[in-house]
Amino acid sequence: MNRKSLIVLILMLGSIVFANDWDVEEKPYEQYFCYVITDAPEKYKNLTGTMVFAWISRSSYRNLYESSCKEGIIEFLKNEDFNIAIDPNYKVEAAFLSVSFMEKYFSQLLNVNISVSKEDLDFIWENLSTKYAGFSDMKKKGFNKKQFYKIKNTSELKKLLDKCVEDCHFQIRVREFSYDQKTAYDEGSKKSNDPSDTYFEKETSNAYYVRFTNCTADNTAYFQNLPAVSFFGKDKDFIILDARSNSGGSELPQLHLRKSLDNIKYKGTVIVLQDNWSFSSGEVWHTFGVDGLKLKCLLVGTHSGGMQNYGNCQSYYNEELNVAMYFGSTNFRKYLSANYLGDGKGYEPDIWATTETMKATLEGLGVDLTGIDFQ
Repeated sequence: MNRKSLIVLILMLGSIVFANDWDVEEKPYEQYFCYVITDAPEKYKNLTGTMVFAWISRSSYRNLYESSCKEGIIEFLKNEDFNIAIDPNYKVEAAFLSVSFMEKYFSQLLNVNISVSKEDLDFIWENLSTKYAGFSDMKKKGFNKKQFYKIKNTSELKKLLDKCVEDCHFQIRVREFSYDQKTAYDEGSKKSNDPSDTYFEKETSNAYYVRFTNCTADNTAYFQNLPAVSFFGKDKDFIILDARSNSGGSELPQLHLRKSLDNIKYKGTVIVLQDNWSFSSGEVWHTFGVDGLKLKCLLVGTHSGGMQNYGNCQSYYNEELNVAMYFGSTNFRKYLSANYLGDGKGYEPDIWATTETMKATLEGLGVDLTGIDFQ
């Protein structure tokens, strides 16, 4: 083989090796940067042309970055340190980088310290003291008006909130500063790829399976169909309620289902599936893990997100100050199952399983999963 042919062969091999590798286009937007995937390995080709997001916490994310971070994004994509989720603005699948991306490249965004005015404090205090369901619990932990009005900056505000608030629904934004509390996260856990409005039922030889990824009014099938699962699954050995990556909403259909199963004296096992992105009413164990319940129930997955202390959340915004708040008007603490570990900790599963190992885990329990896929 002559030298020219060897060079051509090397170039051809190089193109094969590096074909379909990750690449992103950096686009400036005002003072920020955003990124669009321009090339991807074959199994992720569906992400080409979509934006790259990054989780700030288990429940919040962004697609605008303070400075250029192209190489860092490509690094995380190559390591598959991301989830595929639905971009709510465009209804397409997109890559959501892990929380560790923000911690590695933009730790300054998570530790913004700015001055807080008396007007800021007035707005925050007025809403907390009159509308927040957890305010009395905050006071028990030492939160008081005199101490609060000594706050000069957002670092001091964060320190006080960390001490007095245990609530992963709770959010405060003071201009470029934002505050919320981290939900549960287990190593090796990844968010489900199922769309956020999924509702799916499947009957097998010994199981009746239900997959639902939110409990909001938009998911009409959840409200209309879930209570009737007791009828279709009454003779099955297993009823599987798959609430992995369920963002929450209303638990009313779950309560109707539980009551119906109790009335018919269901003899099988209710298996609840969850992960770190099962939030609020999506943490279904709250309904089926009730102390003294006659139903036989089993919890499979990872820790749930842990967002159940307070609920029925509302937003409050002062446009002039550019201060926003979001928190619950209802206290649920006294209704929670005894094995609730707390906000940011969630429920610990009886049997550990991630999405990747879920099928094998359930089949090991004797569940027929014909026609059921986990993603």
